[in-house]
Amino acid sequence: MALPAVMGLFRGFSGTIAFFAAGISSVLTWSLVWHLSAGWSNEVWLRGLETFLVVLLVFGLVRIVVKKLVNGLLSQPSDALFGMLTGAVFGLLILVAWAYSGFHLEYSNLATEVAAYVR
Repeated sequence: MALPAVMGLFRGFSGTIAFFAAGISSVLTWSLVWHLSAGWSNEVWLRGLETFLVVLLVFGLVRIVVKKLVNGLLSQPSDALFGMLTGAVFGLLILVAWAYSGFHLEYSNLATEVAAYVR
């Protein structure tokens, strides 16, 4: 949980929210482009390359637009503080998702404890 919190502190709230929005839009874009490219591209490596390039473009554009929109709403100290809190919440969500999945829980006592409450 500490790593996403520190990353959120340096990115700020606007950067953290922009990263989340860009990540979600990239996953949706990947799915859409992969299925649409089946009509004009028969080779898997070419479909993969096309999808990768479009996803990179969408990730960058969404991240820039959301960061510029949210950045004007907060002053610098509050942006950093809210970014740290958002990063900590994201870290907690990752931990809960890991505990819920049950994947390699034996490597982390904290994930094992969280899994006892999740299941």
